[in-house]
Amino acid sequence: MTSDIAQRLTDHLRRADGQEDCTFVLWRPSTGASRTTALLSEVVLPHDGERIVHGTVDFTSAYFLRAAALAAEYGCGLGFIHAHPQGRGWQRLNTIDHAAESSFAAQTQVITGRPLVGLTFAGTDAGFGARIWQQQAPHCYAPTEAESVRVVGGRLTLTVNNCLLPAPPATNRQLRTVSAWGQTTQDDLARLHVGVVGCGSVGMLVVEALARTGIQNLSLFDFDTVEEVNLDRLLHATIRDVRLHRAKAHLAARTARRAATAPNFRATPYELSVAEPDGFAVAADCDVIFSCVDRPWPRAVLNLLAYAHLIPVIDGGIAVDARGGRLRGAEWRAHVAAPGRACMECLGQYDPAHVSAERDGSLDDPAYITGLPADHPLRRKENVFVFSTSAAAAQLNQFITMTTAPGGIADTGAHLYHLTTGTLERREDGCEKGCPYDGMLRGLSDDAPVTVTGRHLAAERARAARGLAMRRWPLRARRAVDDLLLRL
Repeated sequence: MTSDIAQRLTDHLRRADGQEDCTFVLWRPSTGASRTTALLSEVVLPHDGERIVHGTVDFTSAYFLRAAALAAEYGCGLGFIHAHPQGRGWQRLNTIDHAAESSFAAQTQVITGRPLVGLTFAGTDAGFGARIWQQQAPHCYAPTEAESVRVVGGRLTLTVNNCLLPAPPATNRQLRTVSAWGQTTQDDLARLHVGVVGCGSVGMLVVEALARTGIQNLSLFDFDTVEEVNLDRLLHATIRDVRLHRAKAHLAARTARRAATAPNFRATPYELSVAEPDGFAVAADCDVIFSCVDRPWPRAVLNLLAYAHLIPVIDGGIAVDARGGRLRGAEWRAHVAAPGRACMECLGQYDPAHVSAERDGSLDDPAYITGLPADHPLRRKENVFVFSTSAAAAQLNQFITMTTAPGGIADTGAHLYHLTTGTLERREDGCEKGCPYDGMLRGLSDDAPVTVTGRHLAAERARAARGLAMRRWPLRARRAVDDLLLRL
């Protein structure tokens, strides 16, 4: 849910008299490759007389039917949330709660066409528990507990179901890290599923830092191959990786496994673009995504994930002015795309017109690029390792600020650093007026789906070239020996 929705729920459910309260909510599904998320899109507060508070709380059939009718009208699912005033953290159903929710689970399915989502609010610390009521047999519904509940906005907060996603055991490998923000925060950070899109110069540094910080689960996206021109700025890449036609995603996974401090670490490489349907589905399984790309199409896709699927995207980039063969200036930026913050399109990180050009293959046509002005952002590809480290650090700082809120501040705005003057610009306002991404979750419907993925010709060519090279048995044998040596 967004932080605005969470605040409305908190204001309603946390009563001054300490009694329980309840409300209905509307939700939309976000379906990834292996995970389905219920996105809360609206709160349907009770009218006078629609619920009865008497220590515990009951609601009238009129209230249920009104909320269910709204859900059906907007193509949403129906959710029900009630408070445990003295609760803390993840809250489960007691016997009375179970009987209450099960009594209208079947009706919810019939009226809305979607299962009932139940939530419990912990009044002490504003934590949430959640479950989905699924049909087990005719006229029989049972709850399946969720793994976590995430609140996205200025800050990313997490309430975790410790039974399904237990906290990792503490180790001496993370003593200095834990001393900075405490074990509780470290446990939440470690259990975030983090995606890194683009395992180039900036992305590889981000991967290394996340693995050393103790993140347990990384998904790494890049369809490109390590080339000799990458060696001056691609962390841990060697000439051997070039000769073995190693994919950048696999190099990143190898780097992460070497650096990992989490006991049960997993780094999964994907030789995919997030602009491809399969890549998009895998990215939708993540809790947070780092955008380390320099093309408009994947940025537009990630922008959609941030606002329509409530997955915060930490984006950044580098622009180097080296006209005439000498360094004239450089700048790098870092920001978080999430509800309540300015999106990547409003920040000027991509032009929608260039998205169409990339989709039809124009940006891979040298003639198209040659025709652009010399200072056009699509032509400014120069980069060096020193600037990559600064850009990666800026993005990682945004991640840590968003998740730990040092000094109680989680949103410090979008940052733009100028090398020449040593100055930092900050933008702290949200999207421009009329931005299609602002409030996108509310406007989505099954009748008007937003399609941003498709065939990515550059990704297909890169994978085909690697596959062709690996058909030679001497190269396959050398790769197998190299992989064995790395494992040993």
